[in-house]
Amino acid sequence: MDFAIQAALNTNVLHVGDVAELTLTAAHPAGARFELPRLDREHEIVVREQRLETRPLAEGRQLSRARYRITSLALGEHTVSTGEVVFVLGDGTRHVENFPELAFRVDSVLTNENAELHGIKGPADWPAAFPPWIVPLLAVAVLALALGLVTARVMTRPRTILHYPPSEPPYEIALRALRRLLEKGWIEQGQVEPFYVELTGIARRYIEGRFGLRAPERTTEEFIREASGSGLLKADHQALVRDFLEQSDLVKFARFTPGADEMKSAYVSAEKLVLETCPVEAAGEGAV
Repeated sequence: MDFAIQAALNTNVLHVGDVAELTLTAAHPAGARFELPRLDREHEIVVREQRLETRPLAEGRQLSRARYRITSLALGEHTVSTGEVVFVLGDGTRHVENFPELAFRVDSVLTNENAELHGIKGPADWPAAFPPWIVPLLAVAVLALALGLVTARVMTRPRTILHYPPSEPPYEIALRALRRLLEKGWIEQGQVEPFYVELTGIARRYIEGRFGLRAPERTTEEFIREASGSGLLKADHQALVRDFLEQSDLVKFARFTPGADEMKSAYVSAEKLVLETCPVEAAGEGAV
């Protein structure tokens, strides 16, 4: 029997009380039941929410995805792992796989915990009748007034104004790239790897341009996975990013070459992500 396990955190650095999203994805025979691992560990790992989603795959397999919202009340480095992931087979026997080990760090919100306290200041001097700083202040005010008059004179002179065309919105760039990808005919030719590499690249560039997210040190898959839990995205936008990611996961976890239907489904998911998150009424573009 084929079993595949993958775990991912949307961040590896937290402050005390911050919430991170952990995703545990398993591909397994459809007759096996995936047991949801318990991740709680006193103050080190506190599970705020957990849920399990399943979907069928081809050739009698199933994809199970456990989502956890976790936090920590303890500073330092912490490892997330139960050591094993358990599946209960149809005949009642248990099949055990290793739990992929994850780690994160909890930092304090205090910038300098060892800073010394300053002593109490002495009594302040009573201000003089004519503060000594008034003269330089008046000099600065006169200088600012003169500078303002000169600037106003320069600004009122006739001048040539250059008009630059507005930059192209990210959604137009993404939709055009999606159309070009479709025109290459990779779906009909069964060119799975180049199709998914280009499709996820289009999704990443769109998310960067649309929501202003930048993470050059992350791979495209890591970037999209972290974007699905970013606070910069609305809840419905996060759901669209996760839906696209799930379509891409089908290629990774289903141990078979996806057919045209799966590739079209991933394409439609990417197109839906663009059309439903663009800031203008631009959803008139067609799907596959």
